[in-house]
Amino acid sequence: MSMTLEQERAKYAFDAIAAFTGDKGKYATHIKKLPAMILNNGLGQALAYLLADDKGEYSAPSWSLYSQLRVWMTRKCICSGNDLMDSLMKGDSTQYMHAQHESLKLLAWMTKFADAYLPKTEGG
Repeated sequence: MSMTLEQERAKYAFDAIAAFTGDKGKYATHIKKLPAMILNNGLGQALAYLLADDKGEYSAPSWSLYSQLRVWMTRKCICSGNDLMDSLMKGDSTQYMHAQHESLKLLAWMTKFADAYLPKTEGG
């Protein structure tokens, strides 16, 4: 029996949360803030924030979240290659809006699992 797309999202989100081993509080904060950033500023600016926040540290929570979004988008054929930002900038507006919508759907699951399994954060 194959999973629905919603089940795939939930499983990927659960696995992503479970696999993260860094600063879980900061990771949870990024997960919870990112949907509002996407809705207010767009996916590109929200992703740029994550990239700027990691300061080149691949172990940073912001880099991990960016990477998890990139892997999901690549699996779902929304973006191609290893550079999610580059793929979004080269794609058309339909692809961009689809990526934005899909990222919000995935982040909804990640937020639920962050609430359930990660330490509580200030204001969250």
